[in-house]
Amino acid sequence: MARPKKAETMTTVSIRLPHSILEQVDACAKQLQEDMPLLQVTRTDAIRYLIQLGMIEFEGKGTKRARR
Repeated sequence: MARPKKAETMTTVSIRLPHSILEQVDACAKQLQEDMPLLQVTRTDAIRYLIQLGMIEFEGKGTKRARR
């Protein structure tokens, strides 16, 4: 069976992170895995999730600033 096509192409981005942040990312991945036991949650999935949450927060604050 073929892998389903993704709706959007992805680009590889390499970053360097301190061990303390990686520990937090791994804790997030573990929590997500516990919340969704039928899915395999990787460190990469957790990083994508955290970036998306950060972008939502950033965009929300930008909207509030524009209203002032």
